[in-house]
This record gives sequence, structure tokens and C-alpha cells, in this order.
Amino acid sequence: MRYGLFIFLGSFSTAMAVTLYESEPINYYEAQAVDSVANYFSNGAVDWERQGYSGYLNDFLATFDIPKESQVLVYSKTSLQVSHIRPENPRAIYFNKDIYVGWVPGAEKLEVIASSPTTANNFYSISNSAERPDLIRETHDCLSCHGGSFTRNIPAPLVRSVFPEISGQPIFKAGTQVVDQTTPFKNRRGGWFVTGPPDLHQGNRVFTETERGADSGVLFDMADIRNNGYLMKGSDTVALLILEHQSELHRLIAHLSLQTKTALFSQKKFDELLGRTERLSESTKRQIKSVADKLLKYMFFKNEAQISGIKHGRSPYAKYFDGNGPKDSRGRSLYDLRMNGRMFTYPFSYMVYSDAFQSLPDEALEYIKQELPFILDPENEYESFEHLSKRDKVAIAQILKETTDLL
Repeated sequence: MRYGLFIFLGSFSTAMAVTLYESEPINYYEAQAVDSVANYFSNGAVDWERQGYSGYLNDFLATFDIPKESQVLVYSKTSLQVSHIRPENPRAIYFNKDIYVGWVPGAEKLEVIASSPTTANNFYSISNSAERPDLIRETHDCLSCHGGSFTRNIPAPLVRSVFPEISGQPIFKAGTQVVDQTTPFKNRRGGWFVTGPPDLHQGNRVFTETERGADSGVLFDMADIRNNGYLMKGSDTVALLILEHQSELHRLIAHLSLQTKTALFSQKKFDELLGRTERLSESTKRQIKSVADKLLKYMFFKNEAQISGIKHGRSPYAKYFDGNGPKDSRGRSLYDLRMNGRMFTYPFSYMVYSDAFQSLPDEALEYIKQELPFILDPENEYESFEHLSKRDKVAIAQILKETTDLL
């Protein structure tokens, strides 16, 4: 399997999970959009200036504090605007902790994902050639991928692996794979451009269909990418690593948010019927725990794929990102990059500072706060967290104590 694409745009049975975000109390399609992008556009006419090929992209990034250094390029035809995407004209993706935006030179729209405290993640398009940048909420088209089997029926960002032909069209019979921080590097980045050595991944390649799927591919020269207004040169390997990490984490946060709200909604109905007064029923606790435990393992980088040393000193995104977050009194930060053996110096995710995490329901945050002291006890090997060293636990605990209210 290879890798590469970020597509934009009682007990719970599998059937229930399929419609979790469509059911009460979420009602995804009918619910009002609540997020930073929707809020900004609802405050009146947006005074942005179109700029050449990039249209409203620069103003979007500036408004929502998204670094241009986060640019990564994907050339598989895997977005709403497939007719414009090909290896010489790839789609650029830019992101911060809570917002993702995709832009293709020559295409009519910006594609946007924004985290939401009510509906987990919302999907939008913004006309990139109109006289004014109107925001349009996208639902069914985006959710066919971003709310289906690839995201386990949770509306969320997504990074995938495909085998693209020279046209950018994926060879579907060759397979596809959802990618996160646990995916082996040999299975990553098919369909993505990556600035740097090509030998650790399947990026920068185009493939030919065979009877069994696809051949081993040939390298596409990044020098053949047309200079159509990209904000940076290349496709930053560190930015792509961070994108792989946080897209799946956004899915897990979204799942915990929706699961908790749905469990509380169901409990309220049963409480009214049975005359119960307990704050959290055992069923509700189990449902919160089942998802929160998965989230915590991921945030602590359980089963993270080994990194064999990435020289990130020249990475524009690494220069922007490394240490660029809250620090404790010793100058340590969850943003400190390591990129040798593992991504981060301190293996607990910086996404703890994201709006998505901060806006989790109180009941979910309470469970997380309850578990953290046990996980971070340096004298205790807590089940499923044996990979954490005593030194890591002490450092993470100190950082969290001084920069969050979780401990």
C-alpha cells in the first residue's frame, strides 16, 4: 500500500455509528454552523482583495492566522475540483490547529474545513473568482468521503494513500489507505509531493495500472510543477507529518464530542422515563470512556511509526512551528520538534491547545482530567502507556500543569 491524499471537500451498533452526526441531538444537516469561519463571515461583508491566481487565499490565511509555511501539495484527483488537479498543477493545502484550506490554481473555489464545538467539523467553499468572497456551507458532497467509511462515520479531515496515474487519477484497484501517525513510512505519501529525499516514502511518484493493481511507479520531477501562484516553494515534509498527526486527532476529538453529546441526550430521555437523578449513568460513562481512551492513546503517540531521522533545520514549517507554543518555566513546549525516532521531544500532542479540544463537553474533559494523573505517574506503568519513560512523564506533567488546567 502507498500513501497520499487529503480529501476536502444501549450499546451503539455499526448502523447507529453511520448516522451519529445526523441524529439527535447533533442534527448535522439542519444545525446552524458554529465555528470561527462562519462567525467571521456572519459579521457582515468581508473586505478581501483578490490577488491573481491565488484569489482570496492570502486574505483567508491572514484572517485566520494560517501560516503559508504549512503548504503541502497533493496531485491526486481527490477533491471537489478534480478537473484542475494534476501533477504539474497540484492542490495546495494550508492549515493551523483548527482550520484547513485547499486551493488549486485555476479552480473556482477555496475548500475549507473548520472545527466546530457543535457539529465537530464544518465544510465550506469560498468562490475564488467572484467579486466578493461568499461562504457556502458544503454538506453531502464533502461528507461522502469526510463523513463516511474513511473517517469511520465522523465528519473530519482525512489523509489517504493512493496510486495516482500521470493524470493524477487514482488507480483504485491498487488500493487506498487512510494515513495517520502510526502508518509505516513505506506506506505513505503516494499522491503527495514531498520536498526532500524520496526513498523513505512513496511520494513524488506516478504509477501505471497493471493486472494486479499498479507498478512500482516512477518519480515525477517537481521542477515540472507550473509556477501558478503557490505561496511557497515545494511541499514541506514536516508540515505533512504534522498534517498526518492532527487530521486523525481531529477525527478522534470529533468522535468524542459527538459520542458524549449523544450519550447525554439518550441518558436524559431515560432519566425522564425512569425518574433517575444520577449525573452520569454507567452506560454514559462507558460510552465516553470507550472513545476518550482511544483519544488519549493517540495524544500520547501510542504506536507512533518510527522516524529514522529527518533533517528539519531547513524546513520553513519547522522554523515556524518548533517551540512556537506555550512554554513551562524551564522553556519546554509540546511544540518542540525532535524528528528522530519520534516527531516530538515530549510525546503529548500540542492539539491540547486547539479550539477543538478545548471545546469538548465538560463530561469528556472530566474523564481526561481523571485519567492523566494515573498515566503521568512516573512510578506507575499504566496499561497501554508503557511506552512513556519516567522522564517523559515528568516533563509532560510539568508542561501541562503550567500551560493548561488539565492537572
